[in-house]
Amino acid sequence: MSTLQYVREIISKQISTLSNPSGEDKKALESEPYHNLQKSSVLLESRCFNDPQLQDKKCRQILSKLIYLINQGEKFNDQESLSLFFGITKLFSSNNVDLRRMIYLMIKEFKDENSMYVVISCLAKDITSKNDLFRINALRTLPYVLDQSNLVQLDRYLKNAILEKSQPISSAALIAGLQIFRISSDFIRKWTNEVADRLNSKYPQNSFHALILLHEIKSNDKVTFTKILTGLTKETLVPIANMQVIRFIREILNSDELDQQYEKLFTEYLLRQILKSQEIVIFEACKALCDLKSLSNKDLQQMVSVVTLFLQSSNVINKFVALKILNRLISNPIRRSLIQPSQIEPLIQDSNKSLSSLAVSILLKVCQETNIERLLNQIYEYLNDMSDEFKIDVLRSVKALAKNSPTKWKPIINFLQQTFKCEASQEFKKYSVEIFEFIIHEIPEARESAIMALADYIEDCQHSALQLSVLSILNREASKKQCPTRVIRIVNNRLHLEDAEIRAAAVGVLGKFLLHYPNEKANLLELLQAAAQDPDEEVRNRSRFYVSESAAPKEENNPLSIEELDAIEAYLQQNIQEIQQSNEEVLQLEKIMAYAEQNKGKIKKTEVLQELVEEELIQTHEAESGFETYKKLFKESTIFCDYGVLRKSSRAINLTDSKCEYLVTVVKHFFDNHIILEYKVKNTLDNVTLNDVSLELTIKNQNLQFERIVPAKQIQPQCASNILVGLQFNPNLRLVSSNIQSILTFTVNENGTSYQDEYQTEDFMITYSDFFLPIQWFKKFQSEWESLKSQEMSATYQLDYKNTDIAIKELVKHFGFQVCDNSDQIQTQNKFHTLLLSGKYLDAKNALVICQIGFQQNIGCVLKIKSKSEDDNLSTNIVETLG
Repeated sequence: MSTLQYVREIISKQISTLSNPSGEDKKALESEPYHNLQKSSVLLESRCFNDPQLQDKKCRQILSKLIYLINQGEKFNDQESLSLFFGITKLFSSNNVDLRRMIYLMIKEFKDENSMYVVISCLAKDITSKNDLFRINALRTLPYVLDQSNLVQLDRYLKNAILEKSQPISSAALIAGLQIFRISSDFIRKWTNEVADRLNSKYPQNSFHALILLHEIKSNDKVTFTKILTGLTKETLVPIANMQVIRFIREILNSDELDQQYEKLFTEYLLRQILKSQEIVIFEACKALCDLKSLSNKDLQQMVSVVTLFLQSSNVINKFVALKILNRLISNPIRRSLIQPSQIEPLIQDSNKSLSSLAVSILLKVCQETNIERLLNQIYEYLNDMSDEFKIDVLRSVKALAKNSPTKWKPIINFLQQTFKCEASQEFKKYSVEIFEFIIHEIPEARESAIMALADYIEDCQHSALQLSVLSILNREASKKQCPTRVIRIVNNRLHLEDAEIRAAAVGVLGKFLLHYPNEKANLLELLQAAAQDPDEEVRNRSRFYVSESAAPKEENNPLSIEELDAIEAYLQQNIQEIQQSNEEVLQLEKIMAYAEQNKGKIKKTEVLQELVEEELIQTHEAESGFETYKKLFKESTIFCDYGVLRKSSRAINLTDSKCEYLVTVVKHFFDNHIILEYKVKNTLDNVTLNDVSLELTIKNQNLQFERIVPAKQIQPQCASNILVGLQFNPNLRLVSSNIQSILTFTVNENGTSYQDEYQTEDFMITYSDFFLPIQWFKKFQSEWESLKSQEMSATYQLDYKNTDIAIKELVKHFGFQVCDNSDQIQTQNKFHTLLLSGKYLDAKNALVICQIGFQQNIGCVLKIKSKSEDDNLSTNIVETLG
């Protein structure tokens, strides 16, 4: 049979099936009644819309066909669209409710901007109808056809609809307002009074929709909306509106732009809401409280008690939401002490696997080190009953546990070994291998046990990809001479039991042992020589390569110096053509160094970054060349040369908005006893020249005094100029802090007219952190602290911080120091936290700080600070900055 005949037979069978469908085919065709629908035939049928006597049922069917065509992606040209919509306007003459609903649906689906204006008058008429159903649907449809040009004529109808006593009509108008807000926000902002009136509606939906619309209206006026929320906290709202108020309060509290008075008011309101009887309000308030970093653990104890009550509920959803809230809470390590594992452990045995898996995840995060082994054994009993998705979630928590409790690596490795034995997907076991790799890298004392566990796993592993992953890890560790030789036997077994790809990987591991473990050389040579007879070419080649590599004499290759590399580069550039044409060995180091000696001083040297200290200096100084330029300019300046050497420069700070007429930035330059403020003023106005531009400063610290100023004589349109202000601080102090207020004074010359003017910029601060570079120049803090031979200064303070987490962040910000030894990570089991900081004062003197932070319920946050530096006066000043 030819191909053409075969195709014809297939087509004929399909045609016969369509003409005489079987039972199943009939059902399929009945489920798609518009399967063969043609646009042209439907448009022809739609002419019945113009009949004097409308047939409601027929019109509904035609509208259904049109909606089907639209959803299938059919396009209508302008003429067809206009014809259709003029026909649809005729259908509004029918009062049939079902037909009218189909008309609204058709208008929503069509969304043709060129034809929508045709139906606006019909919808406006329905908004004022006596039929509530017509009014509601017309209000919901109206935003789809409105544009800027016809908003004003419908304004009165929409406002009246919002104030309607009928709850569905009022809600429909509010929802319409939300949709119109995207088209014209200014138009909707005029509805503020009408929308605010609906906040106290007795209908839940009205209050909810009004609150959301009011939030949109006041989106650019946070202060006013905050006051509205303040008023709502004193009202009795329906649960759904109450829930939305809590969401908006959480949004404002997390914005970091709130007055302390409002912050206290809103926090107290949230704490009251957790005692309400409505579950949605309680849960929303608890979620909001979890996100507040300003609260202490004592403030959250009541919230945790309320949430744990839901863990005993018979409602599965309530238990799940309660667990999600607790999981959210402990994302902040300092909150983990609030959770009692005994209240969550019973949920491990819950029949709902979502609940049990989430409970396991939480327990692994809050578990005390003494209970880790018992908990992991308990989890393993139920691991087989979990889905693979939840099993992987458990492994993620185990990895976090290994990171937080590295001393408990033994039970963690035992648990991971057991996961290899359970029935699970390849992805799950791959994640177990990744955790083993993490343990090998991060926990040195567990390295050997973890490597042996992986090696044992490949004996029974059924997945080739996982075997290759494990062999890759063993290869890498063998290269570092950190792999136990017991692994050799297990790897050698792969040469006899696995396919070619795995055999080749196993040869690679044995080869690394051969090169790096001389005590095992004889045995390994024998194994690799046997592998050289393997039927696979790749395995043979690898075996022979490692055997020959081990037999080759080792040459002592001394690394080239930077100078030698520079000489090679210069020699290549000078003799590139000769090198390309020559067949001899021209790259002889003796010849190159002789060339370097002849051209001494002409070869460009490579600039190499030195230690971490210099890297930090370069990052702090924006660009090294810029800082050096400033240093040279101030040294050569006749006005500021007596200030000495420039030690440090800050980044530019914007003192005006980017859209202002005059753009002002300031850079702070620090010397041993002086500070220079460099103001850069840009005139963005056309046809306006600024003359005699100077500054009036207000300094709110007696230890910092104004000394001299260099004004700008003239600033042309679209040009910028600098003003330099010299300040002197008390020579007995090493650190000062002050708020600086600046007012620009100048003469404006505009089109031949001159007048005096001034321009106030935003305030800025000279802070203690400005004097330091965050640098760690050592490996271990304690060793450096002991080796620094200077007097230790200390003091004790009571601080206003609500918890240890906030205290750490604020202290680091206050000093501008580098955190050392990961001491910003909180250990929840400790009674107090030790924060280690290091920095360099004005790029000249090293300084170290130890902050011991304690938190007591009856006292609050207590800090004991100790400081050492190369200058005892500096150490004293550092300690006193918190006083």
